[in-house]
Amino acid sequence: MMEQLTFSSFDKTLRENFANYSFDQCLFFGAWNAEYLYNKYANHLLELDDEEGYEILTEALAYLWDAVDKTANIEEEEVDAQILRLHDIDVDQLDQEEAKGTGAMKLMECLESSLVYIEEKNFEFIAACAYFPIDIADVIMTNELGLDTNDPNKHIQHPLLQVEFDAVYKMMDYLHTHKVLSSKDRHLFR
Repeated sequence: MMEQLTFSSFDKTLRENFANYSFDQCLFFGAWNAEYLYNKYANHLLELDDEEGYEILTEALAYLWDAVDKTANIEEEEVDAQILRLHDIDVDQLDQEEAKGTGAMKLMECLESSLVYIEEKNFEFIAACAYFPIDIADVIMTNELGLDTNDPNKHIQHPLLQVEFDAVYKMMDYLHTHKVLSSKDRHLFR
């Protein structure tokens, strides 16, 4: 019998799995989450007439996939430059009470966490990436659907959250059996 899903059990599963994944598997997971968020929320910067911010997100994501595919030299100076460019995006323009604003912010956080992981090699930065889509679902549930989300486990079975949990669990299962990963797999399970 599977343990009832709670945020504590989800966190425990993430930590147990990521502690055993290789650098490449962890990096892939971070880029995979960033890809998902990029496809859903990067265009929000264009809606705000922030073409430069959109370009920064696009370049950071491309760099991550190049790192996954080993077509880019992973050099600390380049990773640092990517992180600094992310900091150039005007976050004050993002309304974090709305899904689009939160999504764009979580995309930036996911990109940065994945880039920092390259340097620090601490899987906690990648495990955090699993929560960014969940954070956006929480904003939708609270601000668009009017649900009381103060108790994090109260609505854990809500379809918006279940879709995100299911994708993460499927990817973790996939990572157990696939050691060689590439950008060709960027849209798996989402």
